[in-house]
Amino acid sequence: MIRYLTLASCLALSACAVPIIVPLPAPTPDPEPIQAPQSAKERFVTSVAANGCALTSANTDLVMADAVLSREDLARVMTELRAEGRGEIEGQAFRVTSGTCA
Repeated sequence: MIRYLTLASCLALSACAVPIIVPLPAPTPDPEPIQAPQSAKERFVTSVAANGCALTSANTDLVMADAVLSREDLARVMTELRAEGRGEIEGQAFRVTSGTCA
């Protein structure tokens, strides 16, 4: 009889139990899309535009470091920009004539 009473009490207690709700973790935001790396020419134009739209002897090292260009890259990029009509030599400076510098 005690066995039946124990079993009945266990069943009665289990019927009254409240289910435990586990909170779900908050959704993580999607990562920012990775931008495609810019070409050497576009890095140069962006850097020169940020430094007054002209490459001078005073800002050459800053532009080269900002655009991650070597002297050879710099010469090639300026030649290509002149051929495309997006840059010109003005006295002792190279002026970008496209984009935000137009």
